[in-house]
Amino acid sequence: MEFGKHLGKGIWGMADKALPVIYGLAYVVLVIRVLPEEEFGNFVLIQELFLIISGLATAFALNPLLKFASEENVDHANVISASLLLNIAFVLCSSLLVVVFRAPFSSLLKSPELSPLMLYLPALLGASFIRNFALILLQTRFMVKHVFWTDAVHFLGVPMLIWIYSRMHIFNSAMDMITINIITLSASSVIGFWLCRSMVRVTLKPGREEIRRMWDYGKYSLGGVVSYLVYSKADTFILSAFWGPVQVAVYNSVKVFIRVYDMVSQVVQMFVLPGASKLASKGDFRSLKAMVEKAIAFSTIAMLPVFLLFLMVAPFLVDILYSGRYHEAIPMLQIFSLLTFLVPLIAVASNTLMGLGHARLSFILSLQILVASTLIYFALIPFFGAVGATAGYVLASFLLAWISGAMMVRFVPTTFREVVRRTNDIKVFLHTRLFRA
Repeated sequence: MEFGKHLGKGIWGMADKALPVIYGLAYVVLVIRVLPEEEFGNFVLIQELFLIISGLATAFALNPLLKFASEENVDHANVISASLLLNIAFVLCSSLLVVVFRAPFSSLLKSPELSPLMLYLPALLGASFIRNFALILLQTRFMVKHVFWTDAVHFLGVPMLIWIYSRMHIFNSAMDMITINIITLSASSVIGFWLCRSMVRVTLKPGREEIRRMWDYGKYSLGGVVSYLVYSKADTFILSAFWGPVQVAVYNSVKVFIRVYDMVSQVVQMFVLPGASKLASKGDFRSLKAMVEKAIAFSTIAMLPVFLLFLMVAPFLVDILYSGRYHEAIPMLQIFSLLTFLVPLIAVASNTLMGLGHARLSFILSLQILVASTLIYFALIPFFGAVGATAGYVLASFLLAWISGAMMVRFVPTTFREVVRRTNDIKVFLHTRLFRA
């Protein structure tokens, strides 16, 4: 598992996952500073609903595709077709539930304006459907450069269209943001399909055994993702239910900064899940252990500048970016800096377990985190508002890192000392590759 061997793909992977960070910066300048707080809060709620449904669909139908299509000697037509069938069913059912329950849901969140906006969620899901499928297919073959261009259409297209809308003086509502996202997600789907077209092999009648295997893996993967979504998304909805969309706007004015942690998680997932699947299928557990240790060490070290930035420069960042608005976000950003030491372990441990095929174990983990994070949020948010949501998010992340790390060590024995020793590999790489005469 030589570090330099995968440097090219790693750079493309980092570039791809830097796209949401660029999007987030543009989001701060072009959206948060411009939209009225209530409009911004309502868009955040729509966006979170969209991300939740997309995340659940990925866990249920696309994670099995990533797992089984990454293995050697598989029937790709059967695997792809079974995944496609499950994904269509999940998205259709979710869209129906959104439309039927939009009124009581918006009432619960103290936002009457949310109900008509929820009618556009099925359009967002439809626009992103092919894109999400294409991204998974490309990951199974480590085609990271293609993944980058597929993502770039959306993440760079959104700020470009926002700028155009603003120049035309027609950007002032949550609906404008929804329209822009539908356009860019559709364009991303077109590009994604074109780039993975040679990999798309389907059959009209996928094998019943293949569907059952995908279902068995997907249902536990779904359970595992539920815990992540509860601790990463439920805070916004609980905050809205107790405090309304304006407090949601304040909270998400700072939560947008932790997209950088999402970038790390997604880069880790891009390599660790298929890598663990491949190495485990070969029985090469020595290389698997090395991969896990390096992934934890390198991703943590890479995030140390972010920790210092969020902790030491938070007042300057908030003041400059928001021009005097959202001053209450400063202590929240400093609290979020602690995620630097939790996110790498969470990402490596959870994806290693899934790559090893322990979907049921991940499901059990998800139930534990689901209960714990829900209790934490309901204990803190009603009394402390957005600050309570921030503290709850970090506490839930600590629990997830602790439990998932303990479970991973059962199958890939490693210690803190062994992870720290892997930092020497960085020194060796720098000496032999970058500073070589």
